[in-house]
Amino acid sequence: MTRRQWGSRSAGRTRGGRSSRTATISLAVALMAIPAVGGCSGGSEADDHVVPALPPKVCWRAFDGTAVAALLPKATDPNAEIKGDPVFDLYGRFKSAGCQIHVDGESRFTAWGDRSWSAGSDLEKHVWNSLTQFGPTPIAAGDKGIVFRGGARAYFRCERPGLPPSPSNVSPAEVEVVELGLTANSAPSTQHVTDVLTTLMKQYVQFAKQKLKCRN
Repeated sequence: MTRRQWGSRSAGRTRGGRSSRTATISLAVALMAIPAVGGCSGGSEADDHVVPALPPKVCWRAFDGTAVAALLPKATDPNAEIKGDPVFDLYGRFKSAGCQIHVDGESRFTAWGDRSWSAGSDLEKHVWNSLTQFGPTPIAAGDKGIVFRGGARAYFRCERPGLPPSPSNVSPAEVEVVELGLTANSAPSTQHVTDVLTTLMKQYVQFAKQKLKCRN
């Protein structure tokens, strides 16, 4: 089993000089070559770029493939690669999980989840504030969510029985929080893209709560 850090998580996620949000995750790489459908035959040589087709469900079957495809750029290679943890589990060895969709060898869509001992207000103060330049807008996802140019974030408290006790250096005021993120940096800044990211984040929160067996 290999270990990898998701590079797309690093932006705006450093606290006090320490990267507290780029947890190393287990990466059992699952590659999937997906042929593009429709619009390929009879195309003009002047426009040989296509948007790769995706399976009906992607990234742990959490997201609708058609919706995610709307966030991908056209590419010369009609195949996409889906890389990431085969199982969404934030209570394992690395407390995080990630999934990426690559087009033309570049990561164009990323979904990640982290579990930490940070309170939601701490995330907003030390992490989300760094996203101000991207024009964040509140959305109804989790305890609090935002959508912004190129992505979306949400967090929620996951009450789950049988968890280990909090570390001794954690304040009683802090609660265990799950943070979810979506990144689609190559998607255009349009209302349609904002709506798609909002819908995907809402679905992601519900999916995560179910998979993590949160009581609340």
